[in-house]
Order: sequence, then C-alpha cells, then structure tokens
Amino acid sequence: MKRKLLLILGFLFCLAFSAKATHQRAAEITYTWLGGNAYEFTLTCYTYTPSPAGLQRDSLLVQWGDGSEEFIPRVVLQNLGEDYTLNVYKQIHNFSTSGTYTISMEDANRNFGVVNVPNSVMVPMHIETELVINPFLGYNNSVQLLNAPVDKGCVGKLYLHNPSAYDPDGDSLSYKLVTCKGQDGIEIAGYTFPQASQSFDIDPLTGELRWENPVMQGEYNVAFMVEEWRHGVKIGFVVRDMQILISNCSNNLPEIQCDDQYCLVAGQQLDFIISASDPDGDNVSLSASGAPLEVAVSPALLNPPTAFGLQPQMEFLWNTNYAHIRNTPYQLVIHAKDDDAPVSLTNVKTLTINVMAPKVQNLTAEVHGHDVTLSWLTYPCSNAVALLVYRKAGCDSYEPDECETGIREGYQLLATLDNPSMVDYTDRDLPQGMEYEYRIVARFPDGAMSMVSDAACVTLKNDSPLMTHVTNDSIDLVSGQVVTCWAKPKEIDDQYVAPFSYALTRVLDGETAVVYEGADTTFLDATVDLAEHTLLIYKVEMRDAQHQLMGTSATASAVMLSVSGTNDEALLTWTEAVPWIVDSTQVFKEKDNHFVRIASVTDMAYTDTDVESDGTYRYYVRTYGHYTMDGIVRPLVNYSAIKTVRIGHEEPMEEFSYTLPNVFTPNGDGYNDIFEPKVTGADMIVSAKTVIFNRWGNILCDTDDPLIQWDGKSKQTKMDCPSGTYFYVCDITYQGEAGEEALHLQGSITIVR
Repeated sequence: MKRKLLLILGFLFCLAFSAKATHQRAAEITYTWLGGNAYEFTLTCYTYTPSPAGLQRDSLLVQWGDGSEEFIPRVVLQNLGEDYTLNVYKQIHNFSTSGTYTISMEDANRNFGVVNVPNSVMVPMHIETELVINPFLGYNNSVQLLNAPVDKGCVGKLYLHNPSAYDPDGDSLSYKLVTCKGQDGIEIAGYTFPQASQSFDIDPLTGELRWENPVMQGEYNVAFMVEEWRHGVKIGFVVRDMQILISNCSNNLPEIQCDDQYCLVAGQQLDFIISASDPDGDNVSLSASGAPLEVAVSPALLNPPTAFGLQPQMEFLWNTNYAHIRNTPYQLVIHAKDDDAPVSLTNVKTLTINVMAPKVQNLTAEVHGHDVTLSWLTYPCSNAVALLVYRKAGCDSYEPDECETGIREGYQLLATLDNPSMVDYTDRDLPQGMEYEYRIVARFPDGAMSMVSDAACVTLKNDSPLMTHVTNDSIDLVSGQVVTCWAKPKEIDDQYVAPFSYALTRVLDGETAVVYEGADTTFLDATVDLAEHTLLIYKVEMRDAQHQLMGTSATASAVMLSVSGTNDEALLTWTEAVPWIVDSTQVFKEKDNHFVRIASVTDMAYTDTDVESDGTYRYYVRTYGHYTMDGIVRPLVNYSAIKTVRIGHEEPMEEFSYTLPNVFTPNGDGYNDIFEPKVTGADMIVSAKTVIFNRWGNILCDTDDPLIQWDGKSKQTKMDCPSGTYFYVCDITYQGEAGEEALHLQGSITIVR
C-alpha cells in the first residue's frame, strides 16, 4: 500500500511539474549585424500551448559567450494553432573585441514523453549559435530560418521538413544532424535519432530533413546545424532543435508540380507556374519561402502570395539583375499542406535557381609574330572584381552546358586582370607552329564565376625552326650524350634566299655557347654528359644565304631527372621545359641487367615503393609529346639520363633540412608572396644555386641566395610572371659530419594570383 502511494505521489508530482515547466518544443537563435561589434539577437521558441509555463516566460536567460549573460525580453507571443505557440525574444549585445562566440539559451523543460529523449520531462532545452567576428572575413549576419517547425507526420508515411534557410550575405550553407543537448550544453545521455523503416537524414546541401518512414507514433525531438562558409572558411552556425509529432493516420502527402532547377543569365526574367494537388482529394494550402523572395534588390513575387483549393497554383516571377549574381544557387522551398483530419500533412519541395553572370562578348585574337593580342567588349557587370584570361594548346571550342559557369579543366590561367573594365590583353613570346584557344571568365566578390566566353583560336605562323628533340642518345643511354633535332619551317618568306643554315645555342648550367653551325637539322652534342648537369637548354637560329636572320626557335630543355631514396621508397622527379605538349611519361627501372617499364604517368613525379633499404637502383624516363600543327613528326620522344640511387642514403642529415613549396601567391596581400624554402640549420649552408625557368626554357630567376626570395617577376622584363606552372633547379652545398655534402632539388612551382 505504501509503495502504491509513493507511485501515485510521484505521478502527481510529474503531472504538476509538467503543467508548470514542460513546454519547450523547438528553438533557435539568429542574429543581425548592426555595425561595429554590435548585433541584434533573436531567440525564437515554439512552445506547447496548453502549458501555463509559456505565459510565465516573458524573458529568458541568454549566455553571450563572452563571459556575460542577460535576461532578454519577449516581444512576440502568438498562438499558431495545433498546440504550438510562437515566442520571440530580442536583444542587442555589443562585443568588446573580435573573436569566436557561442551564444546559448537553456530553459526547463522539454515535453513529457518525448520518445527519443529519456526522461524528457526532466531534460532542459539547450540551443547554441556561433558568431565569428573577424574583420578580415567581413562582418556577418546569421542565416534566417524562414520555415517554422510546426509540421506533423504519420506512421509509415514520408516526413519532410526544410527550414528554408536564407543567408542575407549570400554565404554558402551546409547542414548536418547533431545530438540534442540538455543541461549545461551536454549531449543528452541515451538520446537516439528517430527510428525509421528506411532512413533518417538531412541533405547537406539543401537542408531537407527526410524521415523515411516513422515506425511508431509519439513526439520526437531532433536537432540540426546550419553552417555558414565564406571563401572556404566557416564563419558561424545556427542550431535548430525541433519537435515532430507522429500519429497513426492514413493520410498521404500532397503533390507539388514544378521543375527542380532553373538557370538564367542575370538580367533575364524567370517566370513559371507552381501547382499542387492531393491524392486523397483534400484541399491544399500552397505557399513558398526562400532567398529569391527576401533579397533586398528586386525580390521575386508570388501571384497570389498563397493559394488554396483542390488544385491551387501560383505564378513565380523574378526580374533578375546583376546584383543577384552569386556563387551559390538560390533556394525556393515550396510547401503544400492538406486539410485532412485528424492530421494534416505538409509536403516540401526544394528547387534551386542559378542566376549566372553573363559571358564576356566578342572575344577575338590576332597574331603578331610571337605574340597574340586579345580584345573584347567592355564587361557590363560593374560588380565584377576581375577578368581571368585562359589559354590551352589546340582548339576544341566546346559549348558550355546550360547551367555551366567557369572554365573546364585543361586551360592554363594566363592573367588575372584586376580591372574588369579592361578590353585587351597580349600573350607574349609564344612558340611558332602552335594552335591556341583563348577564353575569358569574370570573377565576383564571393568567388562566383561568369559563363565562359566563346573561344578565340589562333595558329602561329610556322616561319621559324621548331625544336623537336633534346634527348639522351637512345642508342647509348649510358653515355649521356644529347641528340638535338629541329624542324625546318614550312612558311618561308620569298625575301629569303636559299641555301639556309642553322646555329644551335646551348645553355649549360648557366653558361651559353654556340655548339653547332651548318645546314643539318640534327646534332649530337657529345661533349656533355646529361647525368652530370642540372640545366640544359637549346635553341636554334635560321639564316639565309645572305646571312639574314629568318627566325629563332623557342627554347627546349632536356628531360632532367632527379632521384632520391628515403624511407624504403625511391622518389623520381623531372622537369622538361619545352614548346610542345607533353602527353605522358614512361618510367623505366633496371631489373636483371636490363630496363623495364614500371609506370606511365601524366605529371612530373613518380614514387617507386618496390625497393629495399640499402638497395641500389637505376632509372630513366621517356616522354611523349606533340605539336598541334600538322606536318611535324609525332610523337616527339625524349629520354632522360640514367640516374642511380641508394635507398636510405640520400636523405639530408637530421640537423639540416631544406624544402620548397609547390605553390605561392605573389599578389601583395602579405601572405605567401615570396617563393622561399622552409629551412632548418641555415648556418650549415656553404653555397647555393637556384634557377627558375618557364616551360619555354626562359630563365626568370637566377640566384645564389640560399633563401631564394623570388617575387614572381621575370629578371629580364621586371614584370609579373602570369599565373601558371614554372620549374626550378636548386643545388645546395652544406657542411655535414663528413665534410661538405650536396643536396639537389628540382620540381615545379605554381603561381596563383
């Protein structure tokens, strides 16, 4: 009897506690930047209407994340029906300095009987929002969740919810499920996501919460985080904790009719019809929310704003302009809610709208000797921040897809024109006999790219000799002798008189000399051993019978291979600065006294893991390439020297290390503006020599400074080198335990402006 009495008293206590304090169903915190470090915060709560506790909460305590807290007042109290009451609290808060702040609210208590929250009547509602104040990223407004969490669902029927998150700043958003939190912001012990017959998840891109399908009736609480990203950096988040009521019912979701995606160029009008119907014959309420309806300039319109009936429909109309261009698509969330009893169901459809920047118009290209001059019409979008000029060898003139922006792979970025009103650009010092395709893309402050321009294609006149081979002698690879070949031009001006002659110039480790003069188009340079040098470049001049200079080829380097062995692997790197296109490289390794091919790659590095510590191995590489013009032998095959490595014996001593980056950004922002090594033990360096050159073999930097300190400018022209890939050869002599030791590095460096 006493035990029964205690149980009854306990039950009555829970009922009394529930009546006074169990009311929180859903909540989130958002904010708006007011200027400086001042923000207005909005705490939105959805409470259980019959609970008297809701009326008592005319203010709630908020932790600001800076060590202070404050009760903030309620400014809205509205009965939404279906036992939901909307409570809105607002307060302005000033932060003293930049930083990352977690703003939180905790209130007792959640509803009694939440299925997936053990003893929910005793568990507080705790929500958090993150604010990042960083002047370098720009000040920020949080996302606004336009769709209220008041939907209900049926057992065995698909449940959908989309918060219709709108970011006023146009930042990228991502979504993920998180565990509901309770007292002191700790994840609720024993909490589980709702049980589903198939799946329960949230789309990380659209924010659509999909429960397929509920298996048991009851109340469930779930939470998800909406994260904001700007230039790849997370700048804050908002968490929504919400309650879903699942009932036993036979109702079916209404159906929504419209396309999933729309793409248009800024300045065009978007006009389409949204309609809905219900498979059970119920009336349907049709509405929509999302960024297109919220933008400050020329927002979209719905006609009518809402619709109701058996087959309601509304017209979406948006007159877009250049201010609407942004990197991420706009989302429009459509809601269709039937009027079935006892439970009405809401279907959600999330469609995306891409407002794309127009392409640069009337791009043309004209050849002037070794230069190509591009011109185009003034770009019309004043909010663009740069024009990006691209080039590729060959011309395929692809047509972009309907919703495609930016440039496809295979193009080299030549220049970033920070003045988007520019209408011309000259691409200089190009090799003869090549075909090139040019395109231009506009860039916007948030990283959005315009549609790509039409292609402009040119073929440089073949009126100068073309280097075709600078190769280790394939008949005797061990000797390291270099075979050089070139092709006679096919377009010779009538002013020149035969016979013609050639002069071959060699640059060997920085020393320049003419090594051949005559009428042949091939020369064996038997005075060098390719394996003993770090930089070997050739070019050829052509003269007529009257010694008039007819033209000079672009420079071409030998394939310079370097091999190092550490940690039970052999690392092969090579450089080849040539005017033709290198399609692939084959790697050869000596096995049982003969060389066998072990790999074929398209970059300039390969790691061989089939080695043993203290083993000695020999390698060479063979490259395949071609010119784009017809009439030139293809493929162009060139061999490196044979290089030997002993595994585990090429690594620098532990007290000395010297590594070079593969990317730097000489754009004047004070970060990563200089190409320089990461070095320890700098006082051990005895001497250094670094040469940096472009793909044509032109030397851009030649320095004895161990720290290099290259600013991305050409030493000849004193002008900025365009964005793209360059090559370096670096030789360091340092003082080791056994005396002076050598470190050889070579590879590629990419300039990004």
